Amino acid sequence: MADGRNQAIQYRATLEKDKKYDGIFYFAAKNASVYCRPSCLLPRQIHGSYSFFDTVEDAIVHGYQACKRCHPGRLKNDLSSEILQDIDAGMINNKGVHGLADSLHISERHLRRIVQDRTGTSPHKLNKAMRVHTAEQLVTQTDLPIVDIAFRADFSSLRQFNTVFKEAFKISPREMRKATTILPLKLAYTALLMNSIAATLTHTKVLHEN
Repeated sequence: MADGRNQAIQYRATLEKDKKYDGIFYFAAKNASVYCRPSCLLPRQIHGSYSFFDTVEDAIVHGYQACKRCHPGRLKNDLSSEILQDIDAGMINNKGVHGLADSLHISERHLRRIVQDRTGTSPHKLNKAMRVHTAEQLVTQTDLPIVDIAFRADFSSLRQFNTVFKEAFKISPREMRKATTILPLKLAYTALLMNSIAATLTHTKVLHEN
């Protein structure tokens, strides 16, 4: 359970619904059956009696269940995984970073910090890298038209897609597709040629030995 020396800070953060303390501690009203994150939108009793916990496990041990409104169990590692999954699913394209943070009941600053800690980059840059990676797979592994790939990878226009793709790979999508088509043919031809040479050398060796 949380140290008593911190309870004044935790009590104030709970009343103010301060998002920056999400994942640092959890609270439960003593007359309730659930534990919450500090930013939970449930009403507060100004002079209410609260218990504070350092971990989810601590709250559960004391008989509390996770609040179904603020989902405190999604914080820390679980939350970071959910954020990365949401970015991969294109949530930033639909909601923006601020909208994604709101949907997870955390501050935008907290979301940016989590992404930076997990990936070493910002949410926008991570989102861009994921879209480009998706586009690369579609270019090299499917026969979809380039314009369809651009929109499937959530680019707003074909021109934007071509620009971003070329910045990432120093080659256009069409040039990459052409290269990935030609290379297997070259490898197949080289393998056929080497097999032919090997067969010729074997035949020559047999004739020489005879």
